[in-house]
Amino acid sequence: MAMEWKKYWLMTLLIFVITQPGAIAFANWDAPYGFYRDLATWMEASFGGLLILLALGVYWWGKGRLNPIHPAITGILLGAVGYVGLTADNIAFSEMGITHSFPEFVVGSLLAFILAVMTTPIYLPYALIGELYYPYDRPLVIAWLIMVVATLLLGAAYLKERRREKLTESGGQGPSESSSEPRGP
Repeated sequence: MAMEWKKYWLMTLLIFVITQPGAIAFANWDAPYGFYRDLATWMEASFGGLLILLALGVYWWGKGRLNPIHPAITGILLGAVGYVGLTADNIAFSEMGITHSFPEFVVGSLLAFILAVMTTPIYLPYALIGELYYPYDRPLVIAWLIMVVATLLLGAAYLKERRREKLTESGGQGPSESSSEPRGP
């Protein structure tokens, strides 16, 4: 259970990291609607991924693999992402006289998650060289880069602990150690 929480939060960060380039790309397919539309699309796609992750967290909690605090915090994060996403969505479309309800946001979030994950591999190179974003997207780029760094750091900590656990399971013997064979010349 010690490593499960790291894996869980690594997946949480990955949801935000993986969905952002694809979400920004399909938010601007037909026209650049501005910062709020890009933010709303990213949060909507992330909300869909967090819904799936919350279901996984509850399942792991039921199996005893995860402390119940982690799905609870994910629920709070889900509420915050939903609030920011729906508010930004309604701000972006208020000029056109369109408003979205929360049920529409939830259904759209699952579709947005799938679409963002599918399009991210195509648009990731453009995100990395900065051609995907408009100047008003700078705060989103900074947030994404911070999440990428946090994901790399948490991923490194997870892999380090996983290696240590494998060494412990194998009796602490590395490839150069052996207790039954004599040393060579």
